[in-house]
Amino acid sequence: MVNTRKYVLTGLMTSLVLCLTFFIRVPVPYTSGYIHLGDSMIYLSVMILGPVYGAFAAGTGSMLADLLGGYAQYAVPTLVIKSLMALCMGLIMKSTGRRRTIVSVIISMLVWASFCTGAIINLQLSIGAHGKGKILESVLDHGADAETVTSMEDKLNNLTLYLVLGIAATILILSVAAWFISRKNRNDIFSMKALIGMTAGGMCMVMGYFIVESFMYGPIPATFSIPPNLLQFFGGVLTAGILAPALKKASLIDQ
Repeated sequence: MVNTRKYVLTGLMTSLVLCLTFFIRVPVPYTSGYIHLGDSMIYLSVMILGPVYGAFAAGTGSMLADLLGGYAQYAVPTLVIKSLMALCMGLIMKSTGRRRTIVSVIISMLVWASFCTGAIINLQLSIGAHGKGKILESVLDHGADAETVTSMEDKLNNLTLYLVLGIAATILILSVAAWFISRKNRNDIFSMKALIGMTAGGMCMVMGYFIVESFMYGPIPATFSIPPNLLQFFGGVLTAGILAPALKKASLIDQ
């Protein structure tokens, strides 16, 4: 009976990941990809199903959305990245002991800081080696009008600042939002451990797509995709925070 319930919930969450990824999406021009609200269902899948079944729902639902939406080139990378994203979150939430949680935080932040520093250094080195003109050509479509070129040049000039501010703002906003949600609903759905798990999962997603898109389109277009992916990460956590209390009342979330 327990296994049957788990299988049914896994199928349901796979469908919800697919639906929110497929139907609510915003194209990202630099890498021919898109951002969406499907990550919110990934976070909830882990809360409901745990790391293993949650990883299945996350990877399978997201992959199907890519295949059905005409983004087949992302299907296999998405399966791997989203599964790892859910697995990472689930393992952190299942970890016992304050010491392990603190170690998870330190490792996550060190990896994230190293990744962001590397992306910024790579961007600056590319600008110095190739010049802004070549970089803009690699990002923009041929025949782009002057207004688009000027707008993209401004974004390129400020991209490093956007990355630093975006990362700092995301961490701050998520921390404050999680605290308010926990206080308002008086439950542990958005406990610090859950927030750490979602943050680590979001880091996996951003870094995973950066690596994949660097091979597919080059490191510069991949760098431009980091801010939209951070926005997707934040939107997913916020949406999950809105929906989680209702699932808690329905006894679907046990954590």
